[in-house]
Amino acid sequence: MGNFLGRLIICVDGGDKSYILWNGTEAYYQKLREAYLDIKNDKDTKYLHFGFFTLCASTLEFSLNFLLTNYCVNHFGHEDYKKYAEAYIGLPFSKKLLMAPSIISNGKYMLNEDNTSFKTLKELIALRNKILHNKEFLQEFDFPLLNDVNQKVPIEFQIQMGDNPIDSLDKQLCLRYGDALGQFKTLIMIPALENNLEINEMIRST
Repeated sequence: MGNFLGRLIICVDGGDKSYILWNGTEAYYQKLREAYLDIKNDKDTKYLHFGFFTLCASTLEFSLNFLLTNYCVNHFGHEDYKKYAEAYIGLPFSKKLLMAPSIISNGKYMLNEDNTSFKTLKELIALRNKILHNKEFLQEFDFPLLNDVNQKVPIEFQIQMGDNPIDSLDKQLCLRYGDALGQFKTLIMIPALENNLEINEMIRST
């Protein structure tokens, strides 16, 4: 199974420009493979977990965007594809993952929502939103009240902090995300680009 490097649209009548759509996702996957091996072989440091995690999320979204753009070029032609591609690309990340196989197969196939890799990629997207779009607001806590004016405020008291999503990133989680992304590429992305998408672990008929 080869890598889809891009597609050419050659206009030979001399009256129009020619076009190329590069598959830039492979550069992302190459970096993912290198980082995955470092983490697997315990060459990692904690910041690499974050870097790998964000690279996974970026690679998945770029891959989905590329698949949808390629589909629109196929379906609507090089002159009209962009308005459709922009609409598909503008879908929320999780919906884009869910809907992409149905879109690019013209409704013939859909994602198998029971598949472990699909569930893992949904988890990746949810955690990505928590970490990369994290917000901090006021939080309530119990403060020891004074019963009378002569009582001293306690020097020590406890405030329970909530879990920070970024602290969940570790070796095993990174490897799970990397494996799920590899399945996505093998079972969805490459077959779709090579026009032979069919039922498999991640894809089922509608």
